[in-house]
Amino acid sequence: MNIRLFVSCLILPLFAVVSVGENTATAPAAARGGSSKGMAEIILVDGETFTARPVSVGKTEAVFLTAGRTTRKVPIRDLWRIRFSDSLDLMNRPGKKVITLVGEGMVAVKSVGMSGEKITAKCDLFGDASFKMSSVATIYLPRRGRRPTGLEKRCEEMSLRNGKQDCLVAEDKKGNWIPVMGALRAVTPEKVTFRFNQTDRTVGMEYVRVIKLAKVSQKAVSPTGRIIGKDGSLVPFTSFKLAGSKLSITATGLVADAVNLPAVAEIRFRSDRFVYLSDLKSEKIVQAGLFGDTVFHYRRDRSSAGGPLRVGKKTYTKGVGMHSRCELTYDLAGKYVLFAASAGIDHASGKRGDATLKIIGDGKELLKSVKLTGQKEATPVRCDVTGVKKLTIVVGFGKDGIGVGDHVDLGEARLIKK
Repeated sequence: MNIRLFVSCLILPLFAVVSVGENTATAPAAARGGSSKGMAEIILVDGETFTARPVSVGKTEAVFLTAGRTTRKVPIRDLWRIRFSDSLDLMNRPGKKVITLVGEGMVAVKSVGMSGEKITAKCDLFGDASFKMSSVATIYLPRRGRRPTGLEKRCEEMSLRNGKQDCLVAEDKKGNWIPVMGALRAVTPEKVTFRFNQTDRTVGMEYVRVIKLAKVSQKAVSPTGRIIGKDGSLVPFTSFKLAGSKLSITATGLVADAVNLPAVAEIRFRSDRFVYLSDLKSEKIVQAGLFGDTVFHYRRDRSSAGGPLRVGKKTYTKGVGMHSRCELTYDLAGKYVLFAASAGIDHASGKRGDATLKIIGDGKELLKSVKLTGQKEATPVRCDVTGVKKLTIVVGFGKDGIGVGDHVDLGEARLIKK
């Protein structure tokens, strides 16, 4: 059968022919923060932590009120994270609708619409929000009980990527996926209008699984931080302001910039005082499996098994994944004073895994061997690297002498300047 005729036979029962002929509201700010008393864990770049209520955060300085009613001022370049609570793993939440953003970022949404050249949505983090279509990469609309990550994986298996045209993926009653290339024309809670074969057609929202928007060339903008929602949403921002209970951000493509503070789990800032290890290129890599034939390669911002960096119940968006035995050497040129990370065996290993971690600077041991097992939570790692030119991180076999499950994560591994 002709492939074009075959696809048409599958598609046409789902679609009906139609003719196709800015609303932004701000979410009310709460009087309190994400915790019951508005208190948060404040984490500085060098790893110092204290508990306080954020009073104001501006361009150069943040002001906090401690539990003892003492005011503490922190330069923005020293501020790393304001943490109110834990967040969920959004892409693994069954039935959750997700909008992913170009570059990075994702937002959990309750409903999706379209107004002009904007994708509109209702969500916990912003209330009513809208995003410029050029800033939206993909819209995942899983069936009840299905996870967004499952849709993402299937798109990869089918080589469905953001290209020159929009792509709509419908699912028929038999579970067959039907990808169609064309142009997105309209979205309502009940249906999607899509143009293909020079005709506008509609498909019921219950059949739509994925919408990939065409890739648009645009100038890359480096975010200065990220907001993480309790629901797992992650939104990079370019500017940030917190005054009492009112939180506002500027983000690429985001039209509704008011943030529902009680929905925020964490605020992370990008400081010029530190650099993530995963953003640096290792100048020397030594990797060898126990028998020399099975090697799990080190990865940046992923575990050596290929999944997210996760130790225990904590997931890290930045870090390095290594496997015994592995050595990574970096040229620091004496620019840093401190190395810090959270080290542990990746969650994917279960209770398996027995490895060691050592830090060496210019041939000298800076951190004695740390034992890591699948039975332990992440271990905080800090060592002085003042003046060090060559830094080597070594993951070795543990007491068991084998490499089974030795997927070591260095979560949020970073190098800090004065």
